[in-house]
Amino acid sequence: MNTQKLKRNEFLKDLGFKGAALFALYCTGTSCLPADVNPSATSNLGNSLTIDLSDSANSSLISDGGYIIKDGVVIANNGGSYVAGSQICSHENKRKVIFRNGEFYCTDHGARFGTTGQGLNKDASKGLQIYTVSQNENVLTIS
Repeated sequence: MNTQKLKRNEFLKDLGFKGAALFALYCTGTSCLPADVNPSATSNLGNSLTIDLSDSANSSLISDGGYIIKDGVVIANNGGSYVAGSQICSHENKRKVIFRNGEFYCTDHGARFGTTGQGLNKDASKGLQIYTVSQNENVLTIS
């Protein structure tokens, strides 16, 4: 008896499934989003997130244009005030959004979003989830 194990995709290929049919079968009953993407994260943060500006891990927030990413949220210093948006790009639900040149930017396809979430080019037409940022001394609360 042969006890050699086949990976799922090898087994399906051996059965003759290829291309789109293989993809459809592979995704049946599972999500085909990248493993690090939570689609619900684009619609609400859930609990609020707190950022301690005095923590050295958050030191990039001191400089204009500096940003951090925490729990799927991009938090940035935009001219001395703070903005926060989803790290998940609405173009293809990939966790690729950063902050650069005063706007949110997807490094995967170049989607650009303003600080109020509006799309600035065709790849950003769905907009970006933006969160409210409040500051109490050295603590930011994102909700």
